[in-house]
Amino acid sequence: MLFRSKPRIQTVKQGATLVNQGDLGSDMYVLLDGVLSVEVDGASVANVGPGAVLGERALLEGGRRTATLRALTPCKVAAANGSEVAPEILSELAEGHRREGAQAG
Repeated sequence: MLFRSKPRIQTVKQGATLVNQGDLGSDMYVLLDGVLSVEVDGASVANVGPGAVLGERALLEGGRRTATLRALTPCKVAAANGSEVAPEILSELAEGHRREGAQAG
């Protein structure tokens, strides 16, 4: 189970921003419906759809958002504070990020 308690369900209107790069963040998200653009330094680097886990880097890497997430379509997300995320899930995500970094280098 990803969350230790029932997550909050949020809707994001098309064109609206879920999080902004550089902002402090303590929530993690799972995209339930819709498409989000992942933007770094103002440039779109990816589009993500349902099932995407988002916002975990801020929890793992010091609290600042590393990307802006903007809704390309109306979206629905499940949101939970980092303290509500199962610790073993955060550990798995952290390990996945270490593998990504090793492959990129």
